[in-house]
Amino acid sequence: MKKLLAGLMVVIILIMTTSCKNEKAMNGFYKEIQRVSGYGGALPDNYEYTDYASLARAFDTVVFDFDTKDAYLPLIWKDHTFNSIGIPAYVGDGRMGKDGEQEAVTVIAAVLSATLSGVDKSDQNGVDYVQMLNAFSSEREGIILNNPSGSSAGTSMWYLLYPAILYTHTAMLYDNPGSMKHNLLKNIESWYDAYEIMCKKGDADFNYTGFNFDTREPYRNGIWTEPDCAVGIAVLMYYGYEITGEEKYLTAAINLMDYIDSFFGSPLYEILMYYAPVLMARLNALYGTSYSLDKALSRVFDGNSIPRGGWGSIKGKWGDYGMNGLFGSTTDGGGYAFSMNTFAATGAIAPMVRYDPRYARDIGKWILHLSSNGRYFFANRTPSEHQAQIPEMPSGRITEAVPFEGIRKQRDGKVPWFGGDPTVYGWAETNFSLYSGAHIGILGALTEETDVEGILKIDLLRTEMATAPAYPTFLIYNPYSGSREITYRVTGEKPVDLFDTVTNTVIKKGVTNETTLDIPPDGAVVVVEIPQGTEVERKGLNNYADGVYVSSNRSTVSFIRPGNRDVVRGKIKVEIALHGNFDDTVDHAVLIVEDQTIHLENNKAVIDAGSFGEGSKKVTVRVSTTNGLYDEASIRLTFE
Repeated sequence: MKKLLAGLMVVIILIMTTSCKNEKAMNGFYKEIQRVSGYGGALPDNYEYTDYASLARAFDTVVFDFDTKDAYLPLIWKDHTFNSIGIPAYVGDGRMGKDGEQEAVTVIAAVLSATLSGVDKSDQNGVDYVQMLNAFSSEREGIILNNPSGSSAGTSMWYLLYPAILYTHTAMLYDNPGSMKHNLLKNIESWYDAYEIMCKKGDADFNYTGFNFDTREPYRNGIWTEPDCAVGIAVLMYYGYEITGEEKYLTAAINLMDYIDSFFGSPLYEILMYYAPVLMARLNALYGTSYSLDKALSRVFDGNSIPRGGWGSIKGKWGDYGMNGLFGSTTDGGGYAFSMNTFAATGAIAPMVRYDPRYARDIGKWILHLSSNGRYFFANRTPSEHQAQIPEMPSGRITEAVPFEGIRKQRDGKVPWFGGDPTVYGWAETNFSLYSGAHIGILGALTEETDVEGILKIDLLRTEMATAPAYPTFLIYNPYSGSREITYRVTGEKPVDLFDTVTNTVIKKGVTNETTLDIPPDGAVVVVEIPQGTEVERKGLNNYADGVYVSSNRSTVSFIRPGNRDVVRGKIKVEIALHGNFDDTVDHAVLIVEDQTIHLENNKAVIDAGSFGEGSKKVTVRVSTTNGLYDEASIRLTFE
C-alpha cells in the first residue's frame, strides 16, 4: 500500500484575490492528454451542440412505452418470472420477451440514464422501476448479475462488475433505495472476498477472465483476460468504504489501484478502466497516494491496450465526419467507435478534474469534441446511403432517440459506415442499440450550453458516485484563441462566491441568479459555488470551505528548452519550470536519458549530446517539490 501523507496539517487561511495570473504560466500549469492535444483544432469542425439530456428523456419515453404496437414496438416487456422488466439489447432483437435474458447493462443503465436526466424512476406513472432492479441481485451468489437468470460461471469480469457499478450508482441517487442498499453492500462484501482470494494466490493477480462465486475461484478461459477488473473491484471497494466507513475497503481500493498503476502496459479491456483516472485522482487528493494520472489517461485514451489491442479513443476525420473523442477500437478496420463506450466514458472520467485541475483544459476539449461528434451515432444526423441497410426502418420515434451501436471507418465502400454488429452477425434485425441508448443520459447530465457557441458548462458532480457533501462544481473550457465572456447562471437561490480551482482564487463574489465570466483563450476555469463569505482554508494540499472539500493544490513541471522534437548536437542547455495553482518550488530534479540520470541545479543542466549516440530519444525530467508533490514531463529529441 502506498504511503499516506502523514503529519500535522496546519490550517492556513488563503488570501483570495481576483487578480489574473500570468497567462503563459497558467498554460504551463495545464497537463496535456496526448490524444486530445492531437485533435488538430480546439473547436470541432462543423461544431453543433446536441441536447443529450433531451435525447435521454426521449429514449426513456419510447422505451418505457408498453402500449404502442407498431413495427419493432414495444421495446419493453413485463418480466413476471422475476417481477421486473426486460429491455433487449437491440431494436428487433430475438430475445425480446424472454424472461431472465435481459441484460443489466441495458436495463439498469436505462433507469440510471433517465434518473440523471431528471426522471423519477421510483414513481413513474405509479411504477417503481428502481426496486425492479433487484431482479439482478443473486441472493445465492451474493452479487449483482448481468442477467436475472444468469450466474457468475462463464460470465466475464466486466459483465459482473459493470452491472454492479450501475446498480450501486442508481441506488445512491435515491433517498430510500430500500433493499437495494442491503444488496449493494452484500455485493461489495462478496467482491471483497474475491479480492482477498485473488491476493492470496501468491502475488496479487487480477489478470483473469472471470470469477466463479460458486467455486470461489478466478479463472482464465485461454482466449482473453480482463486485468482492468481490478479497477471495477476498486470502485466498489471505495464506495463500500464511503458508505460503511470500514477501513478494509479503503485498503483494498488502494491495493487494487497499486496493481493497476504498476501493470505493464495498458490493462484496458472494457469500460472498467475508464474509472481509473478519477479514482486515482481522488485517492491522490484525499489519501496521499501518488498515482500517475498521465499514465492512467494514456492507458484509457491512446489505444495501447495489452488485452484488447487498439482499444482507446478515436481521433481525426473519417470522410467528412469528425471522430475526435469517440471511444472504441482505434484499429479494427481502421477504426470502430462505439456509442455505449463513448457515452459511458464521459461520466466516468470527467469528475477527475475536481481533484486535479491541471487536466481541466484537455478534459474540457475532449468533451467538447465528443459531444459534437457524438451526434453521428443517430440515424437522423447522417445520410441513409452511409448507413447499414435493413429491410424495414423503425419509426422516427426510435431512430431519433436510439443510437446506432457504432460507426466504422469504412465498410461496403462507405467512409464512414454507420451501423453496428447485429445485422452483420445476425444478432438482430437492426443496428439500433438499446444498451447504448441506455447510456445517453450520462453525457446529458454533464453538458449544458452557454450563451457562447462552442463553450459548454460541464457538471463535475452529476455522474460521480460520491456520498460526501460537495458544492456545485463546473468545468468551462474556451476553445477560442481569444478570451470569451459567458453568462454564468448559479445553481441555487442563495448568493454564492465563485471560486476557480485552476487559479485558486475567488473570481466573483456575492452572485445571485447570474453573472458574467471571462474564460481565458484555449483555457479553462473550474468554478465551485461556495456560500457567500465562506472562507477557503488550506489543509495540507487541499482547500476546504466550511469543512467541505473544494480543490487540491497541484504543480506541473515542463521544459523551457529544448523543445519537443528538436534536433540537438554538442552541448545542450536544459531548463525546466514549475507552474502551480499555489506557491511551490522544485526541491529535487533529475533528467533521464536512456539509462543515464543527470541532476539539475536551479532547474538547469548542460548535457553532451555526443554521450548518447545518434537517433530519436525520449528525455524525461522528474521532480519532487517543497510541498511533497511529484511530477514528470517528457519530450523527444533527435540526437546528432
